[in-house]
Amino acid sequence: MLAGNEIDASREIPIAPNLFEFSAEGARLIGSRCVKCGEVRFPVSDFCPQCCTQTTETIPLSRRGTLYSFTVQRFRPPAPYRGPEEFEPYGAGMIELAEGLRVTTVLADEDLDSLSVGIEMELIVAKVFQDEMGRDVLGYKFRRLPK
Repeated sequence: MLAGNEIDASREIPIAPNLFEFSAEGARLIGSRCVKCGEVRFPVSDFCPQCCTQTTETIPLSRRGTLYSFTVQRFRPPAPYRGPEEFEPYGAGMIELAEGLRVTTVLADEDLDSLSVGIEMELIVAKVFQDEMGRDVLGYKFRRLPK
């Protein structure tokens, strides 16, 4: 299930605050950039480890990137894994964004055997699980660009 351009807080909540936002173009990850040295980080941080200052600003990150590295998880992870009872293999990878950073993510791809380094990927926001109040908890993933 993909979220629309806004979150209905009575039915959907993000898995953690300040991870993503919605715009007319779709979902975007939120990062931070140091105004002193230019270091870009994800997730948002008010401290820059590069120059050891608290001089960051919040910025939207690119919606698209390149698959830098990946692996396929073929067995059910131990607790606190909260996926479906019947485990389905999934990809996990690092996406290199134009801002020069790499984001670790689950890969939303049906054809795990055809994944390869260098393919173009795009961000999606999707349901991860349902909380005890019946709300969909949303997380981010990347999928290959449609052909």
